[in-house]
Amino acid sequence: MARHRRAKGLLRRTLLGIALGGWGALTLVSWVYVEETNRPPAPPAGLTYVRTDGYRTRYQAWGPATSPHPVVLVHGAFESTAYWGPVAQRLAATTHVEAYDLAGYGYTQRVGRYTTEDLANQLAAFLAARHLRHPVLVGHSLGAGVIARFVLDHPHEAAGLVFLDGDGISVSYPGTGLASWIPNPYRTALYRYAVRNDWLVGTFFRLACGPDCPPVTPRVVAIIQRPLETAGAEAAMVAISSRPIVGVSVQQLRAVGRLGIPTTVIFGRQDSSYASSAAALTARHLQAGAPVMLARTGHLSLWSHPHQVAHAIALLERRVATAVPRSCATVSSGRLKTTKELLCAAK
Repeated sequence: MARHRRAKGLLRRTLLGIALGGWGALTLVSWVYVEETNRPPAPPAGLTYVRTDGYRTRYQAWGPATSPHPVVLVHGAFESTAYWGPVAQRLAATTHVEAYDLAGYGYTQRVGRYTTEDLANQLAAFLAARHLRHPVLVGHSLGAGVIARFVLDHPHEAAGLVFLDGDGISVSYPGTGLASWIPNPYRTALYRYAVRNDWLVGTFFRLACGPDCPPVTPRVVAIIQRPLETAGAEAAMVAISSRPIVGVSVQQLRAVGRLGIPTTVIFGRQDSSYASSAAALTARHLQAGAPVMLARTGHLSLWSHPHQVAHAIALLERRVATAVPRSCATVSSGRLKTTKELLCAAK
């Protein structure tokens, strides 16, 4: 019995020693990795910025200097203005297009709480600073929630809406806030390893992009990685992941639909981020008619099928441009009530 107790005690001490040794080694490796990667890259040269609510927002513009209804593109989670390049270049042949980096993403100055209200206020400030009146707003994924909240706050500003691979609804997923509980140096080491691992980044991008995704070249990987490596990116991602997904409630989304703003809903048929019924349900909430469904397309239709996405946006833009003058002839001289009446008055 005594020998048995001594053997058990020796085993426990051995296992404890192994555990402490492993923890010490992991801590040391983490600290060394963090120190070795403690030089965040600077933003690329030549970026353009505008001041929004006291901080700098990075943006890019394409196409003619002005348009009756400029198109404003709002990206999704973990994305940046660069994701819109293929779509914007196609739209720019006929209209003025602008895209900007949401607070917490891309190369916009990382300040704020990154809530739905904060991001909607940033959009309002961006439109005012850039003098973009009555735009067609396009929100991809999380960006759909941003434009939904903006429209509820400013019901007479947008001439048209496009919900692209996003239903605009706020949800809380299991594990929300988990990142904030991981102590350092482990959290920083894990984050930097993930965003700097070319294979990991490329794999996740291809899975989101879908079966017809163009080749994910080193240049594409760099476009994804660099904004996530800049100063303040990690803190912003931790703050963002600690909150529900940006968006509005179902009731509020229905309220957006009741505003009567011309709206198009576009989804990839193979978008695994949503249930198969999400596109039709979103279109029903928004009173948008049948959704545009893109074959062989995942969650990044703006990257994998930019021509089809740009075409659908252009169709809505033309519908807005032709509908407003036609309705202006019948607008009464009484109190303005609808978005179309306000647009007519603006003309």
